[in-house]
Amino acid sequence: MKKFFNSALALTLSLVMIFSVCVPAFGVEYKMTYDKKSSCGDDCGYFPTIIVPGLGQSSVCVTDENGEFLLDKDGNKVSAFPAYIQLGKIIGKVLFPALATLVTQHDIGFSDAFADAIDMAFGINTSDLHAQNTGNVATEKYMYPYSQFSAYEVETVNHHVPFERYATELPKDHLYYFAYNSFGNHIDLATELYEFIQMVKAQTGHDKVNLVPLSQGASIVSAMLEYFPQVGDELHKVIFVVPAIGGSIIIGDVFNGRVNFLNKDYLYNGFLDELGLLDEYTARLIEIAVRILPDEVIMGALNKGVKALVENTMIRSTGMWALCPPEDYPTAAEKYLSSPEMADIKAQTYRYYQAQLHAHDNIQALVDKGVMVFDLAEYNIPVINVAERWNTMNGDFIIHLSSTSLGAYSANVGETLPDGYTQKNTHCSDPSHNHISPERVVDASAGLLPDTTFYFNGNRHDLTQYNDVILKIAMKMIADDEITDVYSSPDFPQFLPGRNVSEIINLTDAAKALDKSKLREADKQALETALANTQRTLDNNLSTDEDLKKCEDELRAVLVRLGAAKEKEAEKDPSFLRKISLFLYENFGTNGFSEIPALAVKGLFSKIKSLFS
Repeated sequence: MKKFFNSALALTLSLVMIFSVCVPAFGVEYKMTYDKKSSCGDDCGYFPTIIVPGLGQSSVCVTDENGEFLLDKDGNKVSAFPAYIQLGKIIGKVLFPALATLVTQHDIGFSDAFADAIDMAFGINTSDLHAQNTGNVATEKYMYPYSQFSAYEVETVNHHVPFERYATELPKDHLYYFAYNSFGNHIDLATELYEFIQMVKAQTGHDKVNLVPLSQGASIVSAMLEYFPQVGDELHKVIFVVPAIGGSIIIGDVFNGRVNFLNKDYLYNGFLDELGLLDEYTARLIEIAVRILPDEVIMGALNKGVKALVENTMIRSTGMWALCPPEDYPTAAEKYLSSPEMADIKAQTYRYYQAQLHAHDNIQALVDKGVMVFDLAEYNIPVINVAERWNTMNGDFIIHLSSTSLGAYSANVGETLPDGYTQKNTHCSDPSHNHISPERVVDASAGLLPDTTFYFNGNRHDLTQYNDVILKIAMKMIADDEITDVYSSPDFPQFLPGRNVSEIINLTDAAKALDKSKLREADKQALETALANTQRTLDNNLSTDEDLKKCEDELRAVLVRLGAAKEKEAEKDPSFLRKISLFLYENFGTNGFSEIPALAVKGLFSKIKSLFS
């Protein structure tokens, strides 16, 4: 039962993982004063850069009644994102109804207790009817440059954006991190970002800044461009990284009641395996284990849990509404925001809906002013299958491609553009430009910025921080103006492979930390050869995951021999569990174990009866 509860909670968490009534005054003159943090003036050759991170990439923590951060037994701040998991209280809430339900094989308060547990966990992030957070939470904010970060703050931020590895050449007193609560009030966040820009300008003495919005951070920038159009005069460069400019179909489907794991036939036959968050062995094991209860009990708990999460937390957060695609907003707003009590939230979300409709025009206005605007998008990964439309369009696991690419046209994942297809040239007037991806999946000419949008094939949104090429090109764009378009550098063509270097970087660091003076000459030579091959492959931005895997295997083999690494753990063979799960589904549908004997007897009698008919 505990395994089932944990897996069900994980499913609900995936909705968010993959998941302020105040209206800003236009044209307000900010007269705040700030201490100067840099003595460079405005002629140092660098522009101050503000990172606007993505969903959950800020430290939002639980506080006590006095506003002090709550600490765990190890003295660490307790995270409030995406939920405040008080395991003891949750077990206390669910244990008795779960045991009673298990014994009786009927829902003895289990589904209600499960929904209450969801509320208990996510309630810390709920808001009132003015979309203002009511929980005891606080965001760790950094009102000073990276050069003044404490060791704790450096570690916290580098967990999401690895500056220490990839921003070594940037002046750290010109690097800023705009932290915010992903469940926060979107109008407030846009206003805070505008004020943050004024602070950075004052602290550095510069008239213009760079913005690097990641994922959800792009929705805040998009709102700011709508509410504070004058900010365009204060921007030198905007580098969108996998931006949620057009929201995510995950939120659109969830807000419109299109949730895949609420389809029991899919839940019991492939959903967990295709989820992309579990290996097949674990997925099939859970698929079998949930049959410990009747399917109506399981589905009742999941339905009530999703209802509690969406209605009590998500629809009160204008930050979440900002991730709803504009094509999905009207029906979702009609469903959840039509009552008089929701009028204020509806007014605020409608305001951002207008910002979404104007987003491309607002970005084009920046370009027309001379602001350099770039976009880094990922493609050829289905959107996570929580959304009903998960396999109907191209995406990066979390966001569909037309959102992150500002309108590029593409074939679906696993398909190619039809024979004879010619690029649309919606936003490209140069007939010599070829904006069709090498594998004929994407037509970048249909995107708003065909000459300044770079694409990464097969890269997952949630693994962006492990793609060294994305990080290198973003840091290069921050550091200087050498890259002006997709033709500027042969090292960074418009279409690049996706890759994940996290494991090979760990192995490389381990290899470099070895005391080579104590190694035998043969081992030292083998290590240096493996390191050289690895570095050469990493330096080639066109190297794929397959290329890196060969280097990883070579380097790991040397390190294992030297006792500096362990053999890679082999994946468990899922074939036996797969056969059991498929057998159960094909013969007994979604019924629980307690219902199977009766069904088996009934099936046997049917066969006997057919023999004599």
